[in-house]
Amino acid sequence: MIQQDNTFIFDDISFAVDAHQCFELLRIKPGSRHALEFRDILEEAQAVARPKVTFCVAQAQERGDTCVDIGGVLFESSILKINLEKSPVVFPFVATCGGELDEFTGGSGGALHRYWVDTIQMLALGTAMSMLEEHLKERVSPAELSCMNPGSLEDWPLQQQSRMFDLLGEAAAKIGVSLTESFVLVPLKSVSGIQFVTQEKFMNCQLCPRQNCEGRRAPYDACLYERRYGHSLK
Repeated sequence: MIQQDNTFIFDDISFAVDAHQCFELLRIKPGSRHALEFRDILEEAQAVARPKVTFCVAQAQERGDTCVDIGGVLFESSILKINLEKSPVVFPFVATCGGELDEFTGGSGGALHRYWVDTIQMLALGTAMSMLEEHLKERVSPAELSCMNPGSLEDWPLQQQSRMFDLLGEAAAKIGVSLTESFVLVPLKSVSGIQFVTQEKFMNCQLCPRQNCEGRRAPYDACLYERRYGHSLK
C-alpha cells in the first residue's frame, strides 16, 4: 500500500481464482476440451494480472437541497446528499482490473475465449473491490458500509464521474485509469464510487427497476424512494 496524505493506493493485489468455480460460473464441463483451454487462459491471465484500487478519506458537507461538497468538489445528487447526511467522512475510490489484464487477449480463440477473458477481468476487478472493502471495514468497524456509483442511478448520472477524477485524478492515473470524453473509464473493467458509513444498508440496485440485470446485487424496492428519500426531496 502507498499512502500520500489522505490518499491510498493498493497496486500489489494478488489475483488467484479457483478454476472449478469458474467452470460453474461459465458452465464449462470439467475434463472437457473447453476446460483445458480455459485453464491455460486462466493461468496466463493470473500471471499478468495486477488489479489495483485507490481511495481517499474526505469530508462531506451539504450544499443545498441537491448537492454535497466532498473534499472541495461539488457533487449533484439528491440521493447521495441524503445518504451522506449522517456520514461526514467518506471514501471516494477508483478500482480496476489493471491495464496488464486489460491488454490480455487470451490468444486467438474467437468470441468464446474473449468472453472468458472478459469474465476473468471482472473477477480481477472484484478482487480489487474486495481489498478495498476489507480495508475500509477494518477502519470503520463495527459500523456498516454502503456504496454509490456515478451512472448507476438517474439521480447521479455518469457525467458526474468527472468529479471523481477531480478528487482522485492523480491517484487514478497512478493505477492506470483514465476517463474518456464520454465519461467511460479505461480500462473498461474499472469502477468509481463513494463508500460511506451508514446505519441502514444501501445499494444502488434497490432503486433501479431494470429487469434481467446480471449485475444485480439487491432486489428492487419500489417503496424505498418514497420511504427514505421522497419526503426529503419534496
